[in-house]
Amino acid sequence: MRALSPAIFRAGAALTLGLLLVHAWVYGFQCDDAFISFRYARNLAHGHGLVFNPGLERVEGYTNFLWVVLLATLDRFGIRPEWGANLLSLTATVALWACVVWSASRGARAAGALALVPALFLAGTRSVAVWSTSGLETRLFELLIVCGVLRLGVEIEPAPVGQAPRRPLAGWLFGLSALTRPEGILLGASALLVAAWIARSRGRSAVAWLAATLGPFAALVLAHFIFRRAYYGEWLPNTYYAKVGGHLRWNWGFGYLGAFALEYGVLLWLPLLVVGARQLRRTGRGHVAALFAAVTAPLLVYVAAVGGDHFEYRPLDVLFPIAFLVVGEGMVALARRRRIAAVVAAIAIAFALVDLPLRSHLEYPPTYVAGFPGLAVATSEPARDFLAPERDPVLGLPGLGVIASAHRSLVRYLSSHFVGLRQEEHKGFLEYASAQGRLLRGLVDRGVLPRDARIATDCVGAIPYLSDLLVLDRHGLTDKVIARRPADGDELLAHERSATLEDARRFGVELWAVGPVDLVEPITSPHVLYAMSHPVQGSLPVYTAIVEPDGVLLSLLPMGAERVAARMPGLRFHTAADTVFARAYLERATPAFQERLRQHPDDAMAMDAFAYIQLAEGRAEEALPLYEELTRLAPDDPGVWEKFAACQQALHRPSEERTALERSLALAQATGDGTRAARVAARLQALPAAH
Repeated sequence: MRALSPAIFRAGAALTLGLLLVHAWVYGFQCDDAFISFRYARNLAHGHGLVFNPGLERVEGYTNFLWVVLLATLDRFGIRPEWGANLLSLTATVALWACVVWSASRGARAAGALALVPALFLAGTRSVAVWSTSGLETRLFELLIVCGVLRLGVEIEPAPVGQAPRRPLAGWLFGLSALTRPEGILLGASALLVAAWIARSRGRSAVAWLAATLGPFAALVLAHFIFRRAYYGEWLPNTYYAKVGGHLRWNWGFGYLGAFALEYGVLLWLPLLVVGARQLRRTGRGHVAALFAAVTAPLLVYVAAVGGDHFEYRPLDVLFPIAFLVVGEGMVALARRRRIAAVVAAIAIAFALVDLPLRSHLEYPPTYVAGFPGLAVATSEPARDFLAPERDPVLGLPGLGVIASAHRSLVRYLSSHFVGLRQEEHKGFLEYASAQGRLLRGLVDRGVLPRDARIATDCVGAIPYLSDLLVLDRHGLTDKVIARRPADGDELLAHERSATLEDARRFGVELWAVGPVDLVEPITSPHVLYAMSHPVQGSLPVYTAIVEPDGVLLSLLPMGAERVAARMPGLRFHTAADTVFARAYLERATPAFQERLRQHPDDAMAMDAFAYIQLAEGRAEEALPLYEELTRLAPDDPGVWEKFAACQQALHRPSEERTALERSLALAQATGDGTRAARVAARLQALPAAH
């Protein structure tokens, strides 16, 4: 292989950095969960302490202490957390790229152009681009782990003759990683213990080495535990109890690892990983491969045990720079014997890194859909078609289609349990939640809601941050009592614990959101119609209030209607069953639905809601074409066919009603919806016999 001059290597490396930054820009986003950390950081910067709700109980509802402190520091200098977070992440991304380039450049002259392969792969990987932003601490954590491993590898190497031993910095880096994310304790301890064993096997004093390297790591970890115990009264963060609580999810975890391996073509990496590890050993750097393994193995076990992650491959993203460096070594070794084989391997891995990830981005719907694609397969054509093997010109080929089909099945399975949800969904949800947060803030500024109002919702990122209200997280992330409650049976990762109305009264909740997120729904929201047809939730009536210009507040009032009405005189509360509210709502809703469907004629949710209104108002003929279109948009949704049957019944068409009910029954039975199947079967039996 022809050696690269330093100038050419630097130019090639700069091109990979440019590609990485452009790729990061394409996937630039922030997620709702990041705003939890932003709220803690803002409260710390403004003198309220490390708390979620100022003046209330201290609860550690974050898992990224160092990240929160950094954001609070920036806030003190006038850089708000939502601005500073992505700035820090991008800075860490550039630093991570520099670490990879530095490590690869140690053999650049011998490796030729292949020395740029690790940086090129890093730049072209979707997951690396996704976690270059997000507002979360992911990239800072990765930087500290990768730098810690690389620095540890240097510290283990014998110092050149005549030079002093290298200053031990790895322990500090791993200690900072442990302050950034809890799994830093596991990965740092594993890497440091393996390094101690290697040092001892080379005749170095293990005691002295441990004191200099493991000492700072242990000191930082211990200091954090002592702080947590003193400040929050707990040894473990509240997020542990809310998200894991000792309940392991191996089935989800193995599925998560499998989807990751299939999506990024890990099977293509394996031969080169083996060759690369051997190459490192032959060149006297076998300890580097051992340190990489010391981080990788416990991470894979940890991720499998906890059921993966709510986000797509976030905890596994740290493996990319590590794996690419070893793969690069493997390519160098392979190219010495078979240059063509090395080139073919590079092209194959590059294709695997790009194909499915890019398709997932291009095929993702432009609007927010919860649990896509798994929870939307029955009702959404884009969900049914998402990542279909026959739509890929390569993976649709005989044999390769098995890979694409297996990956697609895993993505559906995981997303139906809120595992591995993709960047596009989180980006869309933040827009949705931010709109609600700004709306509530506007109501506070207008005096409609008091500034110290207490609300309860399922999502406590942008809504509390932007509204600045006191908020109870109904899944327990920021509440010790709820977090320690047994899982309630909902098979949704990190959403398995639920608040009760007793929790609401303990917290002083005045407005309890009826839906999962919004207190104030758009006038065209189907949640409003659902509340009108189900006016009682649990033991309390659902209350409504028209919010100008085009919203409806839907809430339970755990502290009592009289108290809330006295606190919020700008809202006129009615129960959802009140005919006064129904008249006011229908007067506004009909033109609003007509306008929404004019602008978005394929909006199935709005279509369904408007058809229901038409049918309820006795206008079955106007509802019929809407239901016909719904059966085309969602042909596998048993609920759509059941409603279509109700429309046919209103039009006195028993034959068409029977056909629709039979279709609904078959779909309900196929999807295991026993309740619906029994209800539809009873309706079929009640129909007159067909002639």
